[in-house]
Amino acid sequence: MQPKILTPKYAKNRKPVKVRKPSKPIDGINHRLLREQAEAAAQAEAQAVEVVDTAPEDDAAPTREELEAKATELGIRFDGRTKDKKLGQLIQDRLSAPTGE
Repeated sequence: MQPKILTPKYAKNRKPVKVRKPSKPIDGINHRLLREQAEAAAQAEAQAVEVVDTAPEDDAAPTREELEAKATELGIRFDGRTKDKKLGQLIQDRLSAPTGE
């Protein structure tokens, strides 16, 4: 008895995979893809306009760059391993501590 030769398409315990090919229109232009690309471009443009219009809120958490700038201004030592939460706490402690004057 000869062993059964299994091709990669019909491998053991696997279902055959049907690959969807893009349609070939008569005029040579795939209008479905053009429409999808135009919609994606319109959405990206709308999102870019929304991002420009929104201003950062005052009650938002400070960014890492703002925390680092404030820490260096106050003379607080930190490195890349210092988390934002810890850095913010160190800044709060330094600001709330009595200055001794």
